[in-house]
Amino acid sequence: MRHFFGVILGIGLLLAGTAVHDTAQAQDLAKPKGPVLLTVSGAVAKTNRGPSNDFEDGLLNSHGIAFQKAAAFDLAMLEGLGMKKFSLQYPGWPKRYTFEGPLLRDLLAAVGAEKSSVIRFMGLDGYEPEIPVQDARDYDVMLAIKVDGRYLGIGDRGPIWLVYPRDDVPALKNTDDAKWVWAGFHIAVE
Repeated sequence: MRHFFGVILGIGLLLAGTAVHDTAQAQDLAKPKGPVLLTVSGAVAKTNRGPSNDFEDGLLNSHGIAFQKAAAFDLAMLEGLGMKKFSLQYPGWPKRYTFEGPLLRDLLAAVGAEKSSVIRFMGLDGYEPEIPVQDARDYDVMLAIKVDGRYLGIGDRGPIWLVYPRDDVPALKNTDDAKWVWAGFHIAVE
């Protein structure tokens, strides 16, 4: 009888350990060490922060953004997703610019949201277009954090500018820049 209870206890501990492990896997993003540049909320499987706070998340709150869990990224974490680079000159720009940053699809994979269908990327001014995740699958859509070798700052279209590789992809040549959110700081995954 003692052996029977030992087996049952062992199975119970194994199952409890599996449940704890699954919870840890669902929340296995490292915590940011520097200032947070981007918060990703909504249908994300991997997070590193808890609920939004009306006071501490003043900017998010002022835009009506609230969540129970999210993924927060500082500069080092964004760079850690892998930096890509491409150059382009949009009609009306004074010159060709070289953009650097992680790809949107890599960010979505990092938060476990690559199978989602839509994101809403919000800029500091509240502009928030709906962006099909299929764009990230089909093209190297970039979360640019640098332009011409310098980091983007507030007032300089930063901290993040979503750009499409229109000069490298003929299918994007005639698209407008309505999805090119600049001064981006929040992504809602749907």
